[in-house]
Amino acid sequence: MSTTTTTAAPTPRFSKGSDESSLSSTLQTLLGQGRGWALVNDGEAVERSFKFKNFAKTWDFMTAVSLQCKIHNHHPEWSNVSPNHPILLKKIEQGVSKTRKKLKTRGQVYNTTFIRWTTHVPKGLSDKDLKLALICDVLAKDFGEVEVLASEATTGTEAVSCGIRGLADKAAGTAGDCCTPKK
Repeated sequence: MSTTTTTAAPTPRFSKGSDESSLSSTLQTLLGQGRGWALVNDGEAVERSFKFKNFAKTWDFMTAVSLQCKIHNHHPEWSNVSPNHPILLKKIEQGVSKTRKKLKTRGQVYNTTFIRWTTHVPKGLSDKDLKLALICDVLAKDFGEVEVLASEATTGTEAVSCGIRGLADKAAGTAGDCCTPKK
């Protein structure tokens, strides 16, 4: 007798005061595009990785996203590091990701950017999160995003994605409250 275990997708949790009907529709569009967006963090965030041909294209993409962040007065939790970056190597040694050898032969982190959109105050998914996620997809196409093969999604690139996701988690956890006025 075999059993399969499936994890239910999280229920979206929108920021207080959001137009949930409109955001639900936009979220379904975003998740249904087949571009790799996932609803995470108990439904309070969307995230995905973007892979490009080289570091220059990746950096151009990140610059374009940062300009959109300035325009929309919002920021992501994101990361992009070299596979030889000391923090990533330490994470690898601690068992957070695959081995360094696998990362060096399969991962190529330098050309991958991990982005998570969420709103801290009021907590949850907001219009800005979903709007900027859609903008990221357009920008990625403009900068020549490389299609990730299905075989890569479960091997090297996924290992890398987990590694840089962990870095984004750590940065977000230690950054303090970014969304309250400074005194």
